[in-house]
Amino acid sequence: MDCVISLDAYLADHQSAAPSPPSASKSAQAAPLAPRAVGARSSKYIVLLHEKYQALGIPRPEFSFTGDSQIGWRGKVIFSGLFRGEEEGSGALVLEEKAFFGTKQEAKEKLSERTFEELERLEKEGKVRKRPKTKTAKEVVEVQRAAKREKGPGVNYVGLLLEFQRSTNGPQPTYMDYTLGNQHSCEAIMDGYPDPYGSKETYFSSKKEARQAAARCVVEHFKANRQWPDSYSEMGGIKKKQKVVQTHSPSRVGSLSNANADATTRPGSPSGGSYAQQVASLATQLGLNTPTWNITSAEKAPGFHSVTCSFTDGGALEGPFGEVQHIFGKKKAKEECARLTLEVLRKERERRMEYGRKMMEGIGSEIDGEEGFESAVEAQNPR
Repeated sequence: MDCVISLDAYLADHQSAAPSPPSASKSAQAAPLAPRAVGARSSKYIVLLHEKYQALGIPRPEFSFTGDSQIGWRGKVIFSGLFRGEEEGSGALVLEEKAFFGTKQEAKEKLSERTFEELERLEKEGKVRKRPKTKTAKEVVEVQRAAKREKGPGVNYVGLLLEFQRSTNGPQPTYMDYTLGNQHSCEAIMDGYPDPYGSKETYFSSKKEARQAAARCVVEHFKANRQWPDSYSEMGGIKKKQKVVQTHSPSRVGSLSNANADATTRPGSPSGGSYAQQVASLATQLGLNTPTWNITSAEKAPGFHSVTCSFTDGGALEGPFGEVQHIFGKKKAKEECARLTLEVLRKERERRMEYGRKMMEGIGSEIDGEEGFESAVEAQNPR
C-alpha cells in the first residue's frame, strides 16, 4: 500500500508546462513584402530600326509571330526587296528568332535588335546603300496637275455630243458605267445603233475621264461618216441647223440623224425623251395597251433589280420583252429594259410599214395590168 498515492498528489507532482509565446525576435526577422520582376519591356531597338530603314530609304520590314500566351511567342522578320543584286537570291533579308518570349512586344524587340545589327553590318560592307528619295503620292499628283495646267483644258466630248444631239433633235446617249477596284470604264449606248461605243475593259482613274472617252468614240464615228458639222468648235457652240423636209425612203436608214429626221415626218413618231416614254408612245401607235413594268429586287444584293416589260392583251406582242437582270439602280434597270423593248417595237412598226408598202405596190400593179389589158383590146378591135 506504500506505492498507492492519491490523485491530487499525482497531479500536483506532474503539472504540464504552459506553451511559451512566440518570440518577438523571429517575427522581427521576417523579410518585408516586395514586388517580383516578371519581365522587361523596352522599345529601344524598335525605334532604332524604324529610324534606320527610313534613313536608308528601304522598304519597311514585315513582322510575323507564332505561339500563344501559354507557351510564349516567337517571330520572324522579312525585309523584302532589300538587295537589288542577284547575288542575294530573292533580294530579301529574313531573320528568325526561335526562342520563346512572354509577349509579342518582347519578341519584336529582340528581332528588331538582331535586324538593326544586321543592317549596320550590311551597310558597312557596302551591300546596303542609301537609296535616292522617291516622290510621294502627293508630289506625283501635283506633277500631274501641273502637266494638265500646261496642256490646258481638254475637249469636252460629252458636252459636244450633247449639243450635237440637241441640234439634230436626237436622243441623248446612255452612259453605262463600270468599276473595277479604283478604276472606271464606260460605254455609250446610242439609240438606233446595235453596238455600244467605248470599251468597258479600258480603265481610267475617274468616271469623268471614262465618260469623255466613250463620248469621243461617238464623235469620231460621226466624223468618219461625215455627219459631224464642219464648222464646229471644240469648245462648243454648234449652231442648230434648220429642218429640211425629206422624202420618206422605204429602206431603213442606218444613221442616227437620218433616223430622227425620218421620225419627224411620221405623225406621232416618238422623238426624244426617255426610253420608257418612247416605248409608251410607240405602243399607242401600234394599238397596244400601256406597258407594264415588272420590277423584281434581288434579295441577296440590295439595290440590284431585274425588269421585264409586257403589254396586256397584246397578242403576239404581249411579251415579256427586254428582260434585264441584276442592274444596280431601279431607274437604270428600267431604262435598259425599255431600250431593248423599244427595239422590238420598232421592228414591229417597220414590219407593218413594209407590209403596207407591199400592199400598195400590189394594188398599183393590178391597176396597171387592167389598163394595159383594155389598151390591147382596143388595139385589136378599132372602132
